[in-house]
Order: sequence, then C-alpha cells, then structure tokens
Amino acid sequence: MIRREADKKVLFILGGTGDLSKRKLYPVLNSLLEKGKLGDLLKVYALGRTKGDLEEHVKNLDHLRKILEYHRFDVTNREDYNFLAEEIEKFKDTELIFYLALPPQLFEVAVVNLGSLLRKFPNPRKIVVEKPFGFDLESARRLNFQLKRYFTEEEIYRIDHFLGKVAVQNILSVRFSNYIFEGIWNKNFIDHIQISALETVGLEGRASYYDRVGALRDMIQNHLLQILCFLAMEPPAVMEAERVRDEKVKVLASIRRFSEEDVDKVAVRGRYKGYLEELGKPSNTETYAAIKLYIDNFRWEGVPFYLRTGKRLKEKKTQAIIVFKEVPGNFHRMLGCKPAQNKLVFEIAPKNRVRFLFEMTPPENFLACPVERSMEMDLSPEGAPEAYETLLEDIFQGNQTLFIREDESELAWEIIEPIIKAWKEKEQVPEYEPGSYGPQEAEEFIKRDGRRWLYL
Repeated sequence: MIRREADKKVLFILGGTGDLSKRKLYPVLNSLLEKGKLGDLLKVYALGRTKGDLEEHVKNLDHLRKILEYHRFDVTNREDYNFLAEEIEKFKDTELIFYLALPPQLFEVAVVNLGSLLRKFPNPRKIVVEKPFGFDLESARRLNFQLKRYFTEEEIYRIDHFLGKVAVQNILSVRFSNYIFEGIWNKNFIDHIQISALETVGLEGRASYYDRVGALRDMIQNHLLQILCFLAMEPPAVMEAERVRDEKVKVLASIRRFSEEDVDKVAVRGRYKGYLEELGKPSNTETYAAIKLYIDNFRWEGVPFYLRTGKRLKEKKTQAIIVFKEVPGNFHRMLGCKPAQNKLVFEIAPKNRVRFLFEMTPPENFLACPVERSMEMDLSPEGAPEAYETLLEDIFQGNQTLFIREDESELAWEIIEPIIKAWKEKEQVPEYEPGSYGPQEAEEFIKRDGRRWLYL
C-alpha cells in the first residue's frame, strides 16, 4: 500500500554521529533549511552510540541546531527501540523518515528492528539506504527481501550520491533536449564509450572497509553502471520516476552476460605498490579495475562500453567520453592525414562541464591537416546544489527518479558476479606504480581492441 505524503516530517538519522552525517548530511540539511526548502521538517534526531565531536561539527549550522537533537542509540540493541517508540508517539500524522547512515553490515539488523517497531504506527514513512546495497548478489537479495518485508518499494530510497551530481543529470538533459544528439546516439555513429573514475588518493583511513570491498564493488558496480544506464537508456515515455527507472532496468537486463571462464577477456585488475604495507596484512583486493561490456539491443549492438576506476593514479578525473566513428578512409587520403575521432565528454570531477571535441583546419591553410578544437559549457554555476542537497530534497518531496529500484540493484550485482568469483580464486594481483595511470595489463586490455584509454 502506498502511504500518503504528510505535511509535517521528522528525520531520524541512524549513524547520526558518523562521518557521513557530519561531513555531508548536516551541512546539506542546514543549507536546505536556510533556503526555506524544508519548512515542514519538525525535528532531526541524531542517533549514535557516542556523541563524540558532534557539537563541533554543527556549531555553525544555526538553522539545523534549532531542530537537532542527539540521543545515544545502538541499532543492534532492541531495548533502544523502546525509546524510539516513545519519540514516534509524539508525532501523530507526521511522516517519519529513517536515514541509515550506517556501515553496510548493519543495514539488515536496522531494517528488521525498525520494521518490527513501525508496525505499531500508522504514520507515513520512508527509509533511506546508502550504498553499497549488499556485498554481492546473494546479500543484495537478502537485504532487498528484508526491506520489502516491512516497506513498500515506494517507501524505499536506495541512494547513490553520484546521481545527484549536476553533470550526471545533464547526460539526460543533453540527450533528450537536443535533437541533434538523439539522431546519432547509436551504433551507426558511436565507436565506443569510456566511463572513468580515477583517484589520486589511497586508503585514506578506509583500510578495513576498502579491503573488504575493492575497486570493482566500490565504484563500478554502482556509480559507473548508473552512468552507463543514463548514457544508454531509451527515452522514457514521460519523465517520471518509474518510467525512467524502467528504462535503466532494460539497459542492465540487455548487458551481455559472461561466465567466470571468460572474465580475462572482459575484465582486468591491479593494485598499487605499497597497498599491502598500508593494509598491514596479505590481501588479493584490487585497487584498480577495468571492464568491457556490450549491450545487446538494436541501439547499441557491437558498441563496447569500457568502465574503469582506480586509486593512487596520476590524476583525479571522473568522466564519460562518447567516441564517435572515424571519417571514411577516402578523406584520409584527400587530407594526407587521419583526423581524430569526434568526442563528447561529460566531465563530473574535478570540473563539472560538457565538452565537444571536433576537427577544424587552420583558417590560413584550408588544405592543412585539421586540428582538434573544443567547445565547452561549464555546469558549475554559482550556487549550484551539492549532490546530497539534490537527493535529500527529492527524498522530502517523494521523488524517486534518482534512486535505485530493487530490480536495478540486483541486476547490477548479477552483471559483475562472475568477475567477483573469478578474482576471488586468484591470489596474484598485477601491481602498478603510484602516480601512474594503472597497470600495464589495462593498457594491453584496450589495445587488443585497437583502442586506447583517453585522458581529456
């Protein structure tokens, strides 16, 4: 049953004294309150096991401090939910929003305890779950099962902060608002697509978490596959949450599956030198991963999508590059050179911009070989909302367009499951120098297709 929206809302942040809450959620909530966008928010509960330095983090957030209240709370302790029940009793006809800003291993116990408690209350409710949604396909299905035991899909907000970024949302805007692009957005004109998330940092205090997850799970399974969906999806009949998510699911369902035996043909990994010393124990976790996917439908048949991510690389850059096909060979002979392929670049970090790279001959010599020129548009205007600001506002408004649906999350795990299993059995991980662009194996991986990694 879909519950109605209530005029007034209360936000409970489980993990309210953790790093995510202090660095992201509280500043964003304060910004939204300051802009008058959360006038219906009565109270914010910061629920955590220890208060720590919470006061220090919110001391300048004046709008939030007026409605913020800290309470000691352990999501694994059933007794603490008695306190929660007493607080909920104070808010009749008020929507309850529960944000799980928790380590992923605590999601299930929190969902079960919350769900059991909320059966006593008729209030409209929402539950927000941070990624990762599971650790593999089996755990993702188990988490989704528990969520659906107690909440309807319309009440569940699986949040991926990448989808709140302006540049990611503008992929849809550029595609569907400009007829010139939709006509060439297919296998007839596009040679391949590269989606990259390159980082210069290493473990940065996340050693225990990262070693359990690795590059493939941390970035490709969620963030980069979501960008792929935005790039590859068909235009929805209407721009509504369910229709947009339907089209994303169709893309994931159309991605060509492969077996564990074929993993070496479609994926490569690496680890930066010094990782094991930082970690302080043996490990076969990768800090670099690259995969090649095909979408078997009429629009994209035969077009490879290359997804890669890595830590301690030469530069920080997150971008999607659409590489168009080469001009016919007779033009090469006429010009006496080979023009570069046109490229449309959606840059997400460190800058927020869209660039189109095209060839043009120098005006002083028409017969000279053309050179690559760039047109660009900055997508970071003054006052543009931060990713979490967009997503939190959507949660309060009940807009699920930028959130992950149950079938979407499981299909994403299904795609990379063979890679997870194959890499788990292999102890040797190729190493690369910190400050490089990754392992040599990754260069050879794309060169086999007659292509190269682009750094634009």
